[in-house]
Amino acid sequence: MKDKLPLLKIFLLTIVLLLLSFVCVYLFTEPVFWDRLNLTSTSSIGDTIGGITAPLLGIISVIFLYLTLNRQIDSINDQKLKNESDIIFMLLNQLEVEYNQIYMNNTSKDITTKLYGHEALTKYANSIFKYYNTAEERKFSTYYIADSILLVIRSFKLIEERIKMSNLNDELKSMFTLKLETFYQCKLQDSLYKLCNLFERVELLNDSYTEEIKEFEKRFNSGK
Repeated sequence: MKDKLPLLKIFLLTIVLLLLSFVCVYLFTEPVFWDRLNLTSTSSIGDTIGGITAPLLGIISVIFLYLTLNRQIDSINDQKLKNESDIIFMLLNQLEVEYNQIYMNNTSKDITTKLYGHEALTKYANSIFKYYNTAEERKFSTYYIADSILLVIRSFKLIEERIKMSNLNDELKSMFTLKLETFYQCKLQDSLYKLCNLFERVELLNDSYTEEIKEFEKRFNSGK
């Protein structure tokens, strides 16, 4: 509907101009009460019509230019909106890929299998939460899965900032933010809560990795 309105205006304006042209020819050839306004001679009609239509054509040209510029501005704004949305969608897809690359080796009945993504993170958080060996005296950063968790958290925070600084309207920003929050609630919340609980109980684990995870989990759950 938005695209049809300028075309409708142009069509109506063209019809009005054509009608005005015919009306002007009729009016200018009619008898007058004052001889100086007599335009029945060909040269007078031509000069008069030319003098009247020149400003009209100038005004019409300005109107067409205005409509054209408006269309271009709308097109540019739509393209910017699409580019911003595409960037955020790309980052969200990359976050999903990084999340699904989290893995752990699971041994059951002497058979070792690899778990990935949500299954791996959930299994790892549950197992280390329940059965952490306090005799190991290892920092959390020495566990192979720690880097994968930090990668997901940092990507998550990057998307948060990208949404804030984007030129999207408030409604779209809110929708992207809700999608990000849903990702956290469905795929990170429970596992990070259990890890942070473990970090509080076992101080030997604490290092720069655990501090970043605790800060993220606390900030997010406290409403940012």
